[in-house]
Amino acid sequence: MREIGLSAHRRQLGVQRLSHNPIRAAEAFTAVHQPNLTRDGHRVAGLRLGDHRAQALLQVLLVFRLLPRGFRNPDLRELLGLAPTGPSAGQVSYDLRRLRAHGLIARAPGSHRYRVTDTGPAHATLITDIHTRLPEPGPAQFTDPDPPAPSALRAAARNYRHALDHFTQQARFAA
Repeated sequence: MREIGLSAHRRQLGVQRLSHNPIRAAEAFTAVHQPNLTRDGHRVAGLRLGDHRAQALLQVLLVFRLLPRGFRNPDLRELLGLAPTGPSAGQVSYDLRRLRAHGLIARAPGSHRYRVTDTGPAHATLITDIHTRLPEPGPAQFTDPDPPAPSALRAAARNYRHALDHFTQQARFAA
């Protein structure tokens, strides 16, 4: 019984070590966020944090991972809600090229269909979670003149400012 418990404990520690690895998270963020070069030397733009079009593409990938046959350019345009007045098929082809260059999708051989790669959903989830949790709600907590409830982030920022003011006064720096 003890051996089974130790074995289960070791497996759990292994999973926790892999799931909380900040280096892997930083690599995943950089792989999607930074521009990269294709094999033939063309520069492909990164999917920038805060870019609405990039965020929409990443969120769509999370839906397309459920399609066993993959998806096509018109499917992407339709799901983004951009057709018929939105970007052209050529602009969406550019987005598909960006997703392919960053390893989030792969083209199905002999067709015009794409499938989401194994790493695609993980990277898309990471970037969309970061975007949803930080850039959107964070500044809103600071800039809202009449918040509905006290914010822990606003209180922490206020305490930080007070501590910094106190430190500068003790060190006799001009504030």
